[in-house]
Amino acid sequence: MPTRYDRVAMSLHWLVAVLVILQFATGWTWGFFERGTEPRFYLFRTHLFSGYAILALAVLRTGWRITHRAPVLPAGMSRPMEIAAHATHGLLYLSILVQPVLGILTITAIGKSLGTGPIHVALAYVIAAIVALHVAAALWHHFIRRDGLIARMLPARD
Repeated sequence: MPTRYDRVAMSLHWLVAVLVILQFATGWTWGFFERGTEPRFYLFRTHLFSGYAILALAVLRTGWRITHRAPVLPAGMSRPMEIAAHATHGLLYLSILVQPVLGILTITAIGKSLGTGPIHVALAYVIAAIVALHVAAALWHHFIRRDGLIARMLPARD
């Protein structure tokens, strides 16, 4: 059983993380610009194309995760903590697959008739909460428990 994620898993994780931050930044700022303006359109296009990239990377990442085992969790984690860790990761994987598809659907005529826009926005807040929980847990493991969990997703320092 590995004790760290491999380079592919780490690369996919950090690429998706950067793109998710870009999604929040563009999605939550284009409203400050008037409709039809170049800055708003630029932010929208950036949001759209980074969403496509997230979807492609999410498919790759899910395939990679299915075929490559995750590292063991640190010793001393309680069963409820293990369940919470697995549930959070599962929700993150699900969200990086579902949210881009929902976004793509939202900009189509079908999505407009189904009213998927508000769902896409609401899910963004849910994703933000899950990401905040994920980051908080990683920092808690690093600074409070000091169990080396965060090092599993960081490049090795040789």
